[in-house]
Amino acid sequence: MTNTSKIVLFLSLFLSACSWLPGSGPNHSKILKLQEEQDLQNKVKIVDVNAEIVQAIMNSKQEERFSAFKNKSAYGETIRVGDSIEIKIWEAPPAVLFGGGLAANSGAGKSDLPIQTVNSSGMVSVPFVGDIKVAGKTTEQVQEYIRQALANKANQPQVLVSISNNNAQTVTIIRQGKSMKMPLTVNREKVLDAVAAVGGGNAETNEMAVQLTRGNEVKKISLDTLISDARENIVLNSGDVVTLIHNPYSFTGMGAVKSTKEVRFSTKGINLAEAIAQMGGLIDSRSDSRGVFVFRQTPFHRLPKEEQEQWKARGYAEGLDVPTVYRVDLLNPQTLFLIQKFPIEDKDVIYVSNAPLAEFQKFLSMIFSMTSQGIGTVSKIDDL
Repeated sequence: MTNTSKIVLFLSLFLSACSWLPGSGPNHSKILKLQEEQDLQNKVKIVDVNAEIVQAIMNSKQEERFSAFKNKSAYGETIRVGDSIEIKIWEAPPAVLFGGGLAANSGAGKSDLPIQTVNSSGMVSVPFVGDIKVAGKTTEQVQEYIRQALANKANQPQVLVSISNNNAQTVTIIRQGKSMKMPLTVNREKVLDAVAAVGGGNAETNEMAVQLTRGNEVKKISLDTLISDARENIVLNSGDVVTLIHNPYSFTGMGAVKSTKEVRFSTKGINLAEAIAQMGGLIDSRSDSRGVFVFRQTPFHRLPKEEQEQWKARGYAEGLDVPTVYRVDLLNPQTLFLIQKFPIEDKDVIYVSNAPLAEFQKFLSMIFSMTSQGIGTVSKIDDL
């Protein structure tokens, strides 16, 4: 076989091999082009990580904490329909209206009225006063109202009103395998009291999260954070729903990293620097340090108001997630500080793209491999 024939044979083998040159994933430029996608439904939000972005994410995380609830607890401030009310009345001697009993060592007439349940109209009945509306009022307001109503009938009356049973003021606690309603008392129960009421979590604390639903607000934090930060152990409000969730968090590392795998982490959270370490770091010979990406489904409500309007035009709304890619440039020394604060979230995908030089080296390796194979093949043909 002539040299020309050998070259033609080699080129044909080389061209056929180029079509299946392997790759570990999209390169840096292909990911950035996602933002230019013409199809609005498939468009992706690309964000370059800087100090402002990290601070905005951290502020958003703070808004998820229980201490950020706008509707603070109002338990104990008002009487509600269904509550049981205890009313005690004292009258200075000589007792005129309530002289049936004597308060110890005072000679004052005392009357303990039968415990009453606030009816559906919010009313209870008091002798010599009649039916009075107590729902929506504090115990102090009801006391003063009764005292003034008796002022011209009894001798220097004194009144004490208390809630003996708060049938209307309860908290619902939900945990896998056990759920209950917990009545609120004058002790002003907190979130950890609700956790203890159902026997605590059913797994390790670093795998448990606690969700609190109050009206239209829903927030979730790790059980570890709730235990360690007293500010998050807030006073419960009537109607609150406390849910204990066993849902181990994880992220997936892919691309030019030393270990491609799914990594579980505590519900308390980890930062990007810790996540990169969990994957064994970047592969020096392959990775593009400018192309470290975090792929995340961002809840619509976390977007700034102006961005929400833009994504609404693409068909997104409350309850949907917006595909977001955060790009990190590790060649910038300042970034090493930022990744210590950048929080990783459950189900994130961390992808490190191959460097252009790495792709070229792979290309050369493929050429050398095919060259040796081609020469061996040609030699065998010559021997025929």
